[in-house]
Amino acid sequence: MRLTVTAPMTFAWEDLAAVAPGPGEVRVRTHLSALSVSSELAVAQRGPFPAALGDQTLGVVDEAGANTALQPGTRVITTLGHAAWGLHPEGRVIPIPAHVPDPVALCAVLGEETHKGLRKVAPHPGEQVLVAGAGLLGLLTVFNLTRRGFEGVTVLEPQAERRRLALTFGAAQACAPGTLPHDAFDVGVDCSASPAGFAELMGHLRPRGRCAVLADGNWGALTLPPAFHTRELQLVTSSDGEDYAAYARWLWHHPESLLAGLFPVTVHPAQLPALYPRLLTSDTNSD
Repeated sequence: MRLTVTAPMTFAWEDLAAVAPGPGEVRVRTHLSALSVSSELAVAQRGPFPAALGDQTLGVVDEAGANTALQPGTRVITTLGHAAWGLHPEGRVIPIPAHVPDPVALCAVLGEETHKGLRKVAPHPGEQVLVAGAGLLGLLTVFNLTRRGFEGVTVLEPQAERRRLALTFGAAQACAPGTLPHDAFDVGVDCSASPAGFAELMGHLRPRGRCAVLADGNWGALTLPPAFHTRELQLVTSSDGEDYAAYARWLWHHPESLLAGLFPVTVHPAQLPALYPRLLTSDTNSD
């Protein structure tokens, strides 16, 4: 089965006929799939329809085709989304070492996608970095920065609990909107998916500052404020990663248990369709 959205907030499980892997392919059976709240709710509300939901997936190889090195029973990371199984070329799945817990391994996909955005703006040692939004993308951004030695990381986040989490992930400070000085940061990373968060982030950057947008405007269109022009700011966007396997190899050396806190709730697949409407009533300003 595969979870699809067929009309606004209308969900269905699509049957998947069993298909054997061909040469160089493996069939992966899903054990866990991660839900990215803002991104998936945006699709569920606005389409396009029909659309499959989900992205990063942890599973086990249950059958391997000819000329493959991966053995059945190998735990892997892939991008099936909310689907029971899928076929992949062997080179598209990432084996997980035994010492890495499942929730940590699930961070390999979005971890690389946030790190790609950071590579684009290339913060230098000693520069001050401001991350807007402390949801899944924002906390992974803080993790990627601080584990590579960046100490001047500040988080801008309206929710007090998320600010606390940002500090545990290594942020030097985590502040509510409206409390930070202007012209104080060299690099900005927008993970808020919010036009208001994006606009405030722009206002805190120094002249000729650099900004990477990792979360698109899920809750409204992102508009460049006057500060973008008057301060001659640089803006880049980033979506899919470039080398998930390389990031995973780095992550396997940093399998910190706090990453499990990025996935605080686990639900059975049968509960997923009813979960999306409930998520609409909670805060969804950050991915």
